[in-house]
Amino acid sequence: MGAPKFSFTPPQPFRNDDLSVVLAKLESLEREIIFIKRKLAELEGKPVARPPAPAPKVVPKDRPIPAAAGAVYLLDHVDLGNVRVIETLIDWVQFLLSKVGQEGIDDVIQYYQEINWITEDVANILRSYARGMRVEGSQGYMMPEDHAKSLDYITRIKEAMK
Repeated sequence: MGAPKFSFTPPQPFRNDDLSVVLAKLESLEREIIFIKRKLAELEGKPVARPPAPAPKVVPKDRPIPAAAGAVYLLDHVDLGNVRVIETLIDWVQFLLSKVGQEGIDDVIQYYQEINWITEDVANILRSYARGMRVEGSQGYMMPEDHAKSLDYITRIKEAMK
């Protein structure tokens, strides 16, 4: 018998970049598993458990919600008098609904607020548009490239308001 035709190299320690990629993949897989479980339950005729919708935040009108110190938002307002802005908002909401459906739209919008892409006012407008739309066949989750496309929509809205 001769020497094996392969070599073994010990595993390399994770770099921070590698770990973030692994975590992102795990989160994506978790979303896919949830989606598959829901579809399986639907096919078996079992009731599909949906996570409860978060209760709306009630804030007194005389006290605005304080933004994080020095927070800068990518999209801090929208001009609803601008037809191009409205068209882009509608396209964006339809895109989001095609990815996460009505059951996931609030989570995505909330996430965009948390990472300072949009303000609460913009988030409320997106939710309002989403309530009036139905899109069939959502995949139930978003991939990183889907978030990149959301950034493109934000850029297009900002450009339309110039």
